[in-house]
Amino acid sequence: MELVAVGSTDLDRATRGRLRALWDLAFAGRFGDDDESHAYGGVHVVAWSGPDLVAHASAVPRRIRFDRTWHGVGYVEAVATHPDHQGRGVGRATMQRLQVEIAEHWPVAMLSTGAATGFYERLGWERWRGTSYTRSPAGTVADGEHDGLMILRLDPALVPDLGVDVTCEDRPGDAW
Repeated sequence: MELVAVGSTDLDRATRGRLRALWDLAFAGRFGDDDESHAYGGVHVVAWSGPDLVAHASAVPRRIRFDRTWHGVGYVEAVATHPDHQGRGVGRATMQRLQVEIAEHWPVAMLSTGAATGFYERLGWERWRGTSYTRSPAGTVADGEHDGLMILRLDPALVPDLGVDVTCEDRPGDAW
């Protein structure tokens, strides 16, 4: 398996098409156009097994407010492993390589997940304990996402308390 880190602007049309096919397969039809859009604009780690694209994870820049202060963070998107390659450490290796990329760009990273919290905890991520909000043109509202939010604190001093309120800026599709 070969892990390749690449910026969004360096992904050619064929690779983007292969990525979309992977996401559609891995997310069983629950991956929409907004989700695809969210995956671009940062750095990607793509896992290849010969000519086959078998896993992906990306981190994109986002502004997140912890308590009262806004910070630039790496937000992880579109983590997926081809079903035929799951359980072989491919997803773990892909995320470990992405975390190296995150460390080069951001002091903190976040993601939102469902049932995969244990996977991320084994990689050093922590569960967010505070209440989550979304800031939109209509105002800031509690959004109930905090149960699935996780943080990777490469600089723990930046966010010393995981129980404070956390706010993201709204975007099309899922805010988090």
